[in-house]
Formats: sequence, C-alpha cells, structure tokens
Amino acid sequence: MNSRVKPDLAGSDLDSEDDYLGSVLTQKNQFEADSDDDYSSLSFGALSSAQKKLMAEGTGKKSLKKSRSANLLDSSDSESSELENDGFLEEKKPKKKGKVQHRTNKHAPAESSSKRPVSKIREIPGLKTSKESTLYHDIRFDAAYGKADWNRIRKDYAFLDEYREKEIKDMQKALKDKKALLTMSQREADNLKFEMQSLKSRLDTLKNRDLANNIVNSHKKEQMQKMRTGEQVNPYFLKKSEQRKMIQKAKFESMRLNQREKVMERKRKRRLGKEFKQLEFRNLQQ
Repeated sequence: MNSRVKPDLAGSDLDSEDDYLGSVLTQKNQFEADSDDDYSSLSFGALSSAQKKLMAEGTGKKSLKKSRSANLLDSSDSESSELENDGFLEEKKPKKKGKVQHRTNKHAPAESSSKRPVSKIREIPGLKTSKESTLYHDIRFDAAYGKADWNRIRKDYAFLDEYREKEIKDMQKALKDKKALLTMSQREADNLKFEMQSLKSRLDTLKNRDLANNIVNSHKKEQMQKMRTGEQVNPYFLKKSEQRKMIQKAKFESMRLNQREKVMERKRKRRLGKEFKQLEFRNLQQ
C-alpha cells in the first residue's frame, strides 16, 4: 500500500508536455482511489478493537515505569535505614528557625545576614538613633554638638517667663469668670485648671533653679574676690548640704507672710509625725 507508483514512460508516444502531465495526474488519482478503497473495506468494530489495543499497550508501559520507580525508592529507603541503624549515617536533626549565630570571639565583628540591606547611617553610642529621634528635631540641642549649657539657654530664653505669667493670668481670669465657665463643660474646665497648675509649677521650678544658680555664683565671686585681696589663700567650695541650706534660707526670705506660715505649719507637722513614730517604736520595745 505504501509503494509509490511510477509512471511508465518507456513505451509512451506522447508528443507534447501537456500530454505527459495529464498522464501523470491520472495515474496519481487512480492510486489514491485504490488506497481509500482499502481503508473503507475495514469495519468499525475492527477499528475500535485496534484502538483499544493501542491504548492498553500505552497504559501498560506507564504502569511498568511507575512500579519500577517505586521499587527503586523502597530499596533506597531500606538501605538508608539499615545504614542508620548500623551507625554509618548520622540522623538528620530538624533545623531550628531563628537561631542566633554566636561569635567565636567577643572581639570579632558581628555577623549579619546578607539578605538584609545594611543601613547607610551608622549607629554611634551616645547618640540617638533614628528610631528614638522624633519628627521635630532642634539642632541647637543635638548631642552631636556636645552638652548643652543650660545656664546660657536660660539666659537667652528668659523673656519666655513674661509670656508664661501672662498666660497664667488669662487662665485665672477665665476660671473666675462665671459666664465663661457656663460655656465650657466640666471636663474643659478641669483641663484648663490642670494646665494652669502645671504651668505655675514649671515657672516656680525655673525660678528656684535661677535662685540656686545665683547663690552659688555669688559665693564663687566672693571667694575669688577674697583671694585677690589676700584674705584667703585657697577658695572654699560649698558642699551640697551647705548649698541646700543657703537656698532654703533665700527662699524663705523671698516668701510672703502667708507662704511662710504655710511652710512653717508643714514643717511642724512633719516634725510631730517623726516624734510620734519614735514614741510608738519605744512603746513596742518596752
């Protein structure tokens, strides 16, 4: 069926090329018709049975391949288990995630993962990191420029005390005004009172600090003056306890009469409390 038909041109008496081509085409058509007749003679049952046989052969080959691969895997697993039991192979331990890599030496450089990009800004001990720094940063108080001179800062920004005092007066006036209190809720009034008290305490703290600095500075000036005049050979520096006493004395002198009475009453109560505690302790011992 697959043999090719060659035109017999030996005994042909064709006079022109057209006749030659026509004879070739007629022979080709006859061959195709014969091959179609051969396939058409087969029944549908024979064709379906042939198709089933071909499919069965294909599935059989696939199942053979799968069974061979499974047998190979089973044999390799059994061999590895035997070797592990004999002690030739070590058991694989499960890897722990997030294991910290320890340095071999404390002076060795720290190891870090190459998957994580290194920050361009190096962290320097003593300076605030990017996490600690806030959005609003004042370079005048940056630690990179050294420690801030609080006395100089206080002197430069002393004019802010006037604004604070004015703000306290406005708050006091608003709290005394009944019409203004009616427009505010209880929560707003409490917040205003709290802000006024915090601002007062801040202002008092600044003034007390200024008073302490003035006392210490004046004492230093006196000592230096005595050294220049020859009254003293070496300066005498005040101890912390002596500084505290001088500051308390200056505070007491600068207070009003009502404030002095309150301070004295507070001290008297504190002294009485200490005495009562001592008496109770003595009674318990007896």
